[in-house]
Amino acid sequence: MIKEHIIFLLMGVVSISGCTAVTFNQAHKSGKPPLKAREIFELVSGNSIELNAYDFSGKIYYDSSGEMAGIDNEGQRDTGNWDINDQDQLCMKFRLWYYGDLKCYSITSRDNKQRLNFYSTNGASYYTGVVYTGDVAQIKAIIPQKKDEKYLRKKFASEQPSPSNQSTSNIQEKDKQATSPAHRKDAVTSSSSGGTLTRLARNCPGCNLSGAQLKEADLVNANLSGADLSGADLRYANLRRANLQGANLSGARLNHANLPGANMSGCNLSYADLSGANLLLADVTGADLKGAILAGAYLENIKGLKDN
Repeated sequence: MIKEHIIFLLMGVVSISGCTAVTFNQAHKSGKPPLKAREIFELVSGNSIELNAYDFSGKIYYDSSGEMAGIDNEGQRDTGNWDINDQDQLCMKFRLWYYGDLKCYSITSRDNKQRLNFYSTNGASYYTGVVYTGDVAQIKAIIPQKKDEKYLRKKFASEQPSPSNQSTSNIQEKDKQATSPAHRKDAVTSSSSGGTLTRLARNCPGCNLSGAQLKEADLVNANLSGADLSGADLRYANLRRANLQGANLSGARLNHANLPGANMSGCNLSYADLSGANLLLADVTGADLKGAILAGAYLENIKGLKDN
């Protein structure tokens, strides 16, 4: 019986590999060259692709603005951005799915570019896709609308007599001077200091970073287990999949911080401000959340919250 199952599975693998090349190199050798950047743009811009992989099935609409919207087969929705890099790859970055990671894929096609195969950057086959014209899932409406703002200072200045024009020119010249290397010593020092602190914080278990200024810091996969971050400013910081186990974040400002997949088990989060933070799949098991502010935080599939 076991032998029959093995034979059946092997037949399934052969059948699958017959439809889709397992690697990008195999696809290329079999006469399926990758689509070029312009071909990808013309194929996806303003259209939808139904994607299927072992970890995802759903439809993505690629707006011509570079925004995109997706809906999976369970009805969950997300938005993000798409682009095409100079390596002829379609790149996608969702707000929540895949922890907000940037993913890029080479694409080969069959059936007159209606059916696609996606290959990840390591060359492995990932998605299969079917192209549909337009917004077939009717999800464009969930894309955040950017306010089209027009600035009028230059227009008004150009209409003024020459003395005012000269004044405007002086302001622009002063701005150039203020940002030139000779006039921005303090700014460089401040920037360098912040950059040094960010680099330190990426691998600093047990460190004393109490009150640290880490606003908007890139701390993806950082190891800050057991660190003292009490009162630290981590607003808008990117702490995706960071190890914060047992850290002291009491009174820390984590407004709109990006924390999907972060390990915050055993943390002291008392009176921390997590309003608007993204805590998708974060682990807060055993964390002290006394007085913590979670207003507007994204808590989908968060672990351990009900135990607090």
